[in-house]
Amino acid sequence: MSSIVHTLTLERRIKMHEAREAIIDRLAPDLHSEIDLDKFLHAIVCELGRMMDVDRCDVIHLVPSGEWRISHEWRARDDVPSSLGTTIPIDLDQLAKHFDLTQPIRLDDALSPTLDPRARALAASLGTRSLLVVPVVLGGQVLGFVGLHSTRAPRAWLDEEVAFLQSIARQIAVGYQYARLYMDKQREADRTRALLEIANALNARSDFSEVTSLVLERAIALVGADYGALGVVDQNNRAIRLAAFHAASHAQTAGVERLIAAHGRAISLAEFPTLMELLAEGRTLQLLEKDLPLAVRLIFNAQLNGRAALVAPVRIKDQTFGLLGLVWSRARDGFAEHEVALVEGIADQIGTALERDQLSAEVMRLRSALDERRAENRIIGQAPAIRRAIELALNVADTQTSVLIQGESGTGKELLADLIHYSSQRKDKPYVKLNCGAIPETLLESELFGHEKGAFTDARTRRRGRFEEADGGTLFLDEIGEMSLSAQVRLLRVLQDGEFTRVGGNQVLKTDVRVIAASNVDLERAVEQGRFRRDLYYRLSVFPIYLPPLRERACDIHPLVIHFIEHYKQKTGRFISGISREALQALVSYDWPGNVRELENAIERAVIIAAGRQIELEDLPEAISRRWLEQRPQLRRARGEFNHTPPVRFELAMPMPMDEIEKRAIEAALNYTQGDKTRAARLLGIGRKTLYRKLQEYAIGSAAETKK
Repeated sequence: MSSIVHTLTLERRIKMHEAREAIIDRLAPDLHSEIDLDKFLHAIVCELGRMMDVDRCDVIHLVPSGEWRISHEWRARDDVPSSLGTTIPIDLDQLAKHFDLTQPIRLDDALSPTLDPRARALAASLGTRSLLVVPVVLGGQVLGFVGLHSTRAPRAWLDEEVAFLQSIARQIAVGYQYARLYMDKQREADRTRALLEIANALNARSDFSEVTSLVLERAIALVGADYGALGVVDQNNRAIRLAAFHAASHAQTAGVERLIAAHGRAISLAEFPTLMELLAEGRTLQLLEKDLPLAVRLIFNAQLNGRAALVAPVRIKDQTFGLLGLVWSRARDGFAEHEVALVEGIADQIGTALERDQLSAEVMRLRSALDERRAENRIIGQAPAIRRAIELALNVADTQTSVLIQGESGTGKELLADLIHYSSQRKDKPYVKLNCGAIPETLLESELFGHEKGAFTDARTRRRGRFEEADGGTLFLDEIGEMSLSAQVRLLRVLQDGEFTRVGGNQVLKTDVRVIAASNVDLERAVEQGRFRRDLYYRLSVFPIYLPPLRERACDIHPLVIHFIEHYKQKTGRFISGISREALQALVSYDWPGNVRELENAIERAVIIAAGRQIELEDLPEAISRRWLEQRPQLRRARGEFNHTPPVRFELAMPMPMDEIEKRAIEAALNYTQGDKTRAARLLGIGRKTLYRKLQEYAIGSAAETKK
């Protein structure tokens, strides 16, 4: 019997020696040229498993998500169950409290009744009957494990086999170390090369918008993100403005673009406390969808098409100037240190370039602020008529043609003029606006063309007119139909010849001005009535654009309402949760004689009144709410409003303290409205908060009711 055991032991030792040699032979050809940890581990499990005559050999190591996973595996036969890719369900931290994981674990028979239950559970989780596991230790840290498995029958592991597997584990640890050093150096070299390319790009170009686009494109390619953005923070750290955006060719960014359009490329940081903390602390934010609350995760997935993101601060002299963000649309377990370091390096490069060129940084911030103001006034609407007007405006923008915009008051004629100017080649030149209807007829010509000293009684000095101020740029003449006939003659000459003289002067001045005119009256009818020159009308109407009234594009009322609510929430600092269905229906059904301007005023008023809750029908101007209720008799009767119900009366016995009078009046109002505190407050002519305070002060109703 002893001779048989000796023979088996000798055979195992021979196989151990052969396994060592085979592993070295497999790896030797590549060791001089590259260090490939994956290839290294694959060779080990294949040769080790084959030579050690086991059913399965595998390697378990820690992945970036913090889980232990079987990463490499060899099986003797196809019927041996595979565990490749399996995450170990055993809590190794708990297991370490009962076992020394830096020492080999040898289980000759996992079904032995004397075996510790935790060890039996470990063997069961690995699908094995007999198990030898040796840790891969580097610098006292357990990096992983090498395992030999007999899946069907018990096996007595020899001390020599344990020692041999420990020597292999030490070789794996060395392989880990060299591979890590090699990969770190490769990544450092790649990062240095990438940052050098970006630095060269920043130094070689003066147009910073072009540079940022190029930098984002390079950053996306380096880290494999789907899209990236650079945001500029205002000086009060209250809002962040999109300065540059770039997406990979394969990226799906429709949702992001809709979000940008909805917010006008700017968002309030007050709505994103995490970004506020990032700015305050100057740290890089790592976002993984698995770590986000469900509500935030749904927004991140649906609107941003994101599953993971890195956001790094861009600093100038220890001050956060902006944020560099990169977004991945696929799920990730985490971010490697070299990826975070690369993104931070790119952000630092941008900051360094801006610090070196303070003028570019200041111009960038000023442009951001200017664009944000323009964004507040952007044209919102999807109705065919308004989209056609925008299309025409963009088509004519880069020409020198005069434009005539016609439409009712409040339809957005000035916004369309803004769009034309800021989309033209004159966008960086002067942009002068003049409301002809707001200037007395006697002063209009002086306002347009300037005057010489002494030209009239109050002309004490020479003054430049609007045409001189707008030279090289654009002059917007609103309500041009109110212009006097004499001023029309002089305007026609400027449009034809580009020449004019100041009032009271003889010097002919040249000007290069693009004129955009607007009128809320029908100029063609004004021509027929002799109030507007026919030749000037034809000169201006070379490119006419008509803006429809709001009643003709009711489909745009809802998005306009949402836009104005968000705008005035930020402007007033008041929180509004939304708008009720009934209030929105009332807005949509109203005919809006004052058009978009009237709608904006109505929403601004409602935001102030409804602070802390959603906008209700009662918060809208009376003309709108009354019209809505008049159209719905059943609703009007249910509310008890706008009908002929006799007024409620209550008696007062004088003398009576004012507090008691107030209390009686409030009780009567609540009885009249059947407990509706919103209506009661409106009937009493006081605010809701004032009513609630009075209810508590006079102990009217329960505390619970006063909060309704």
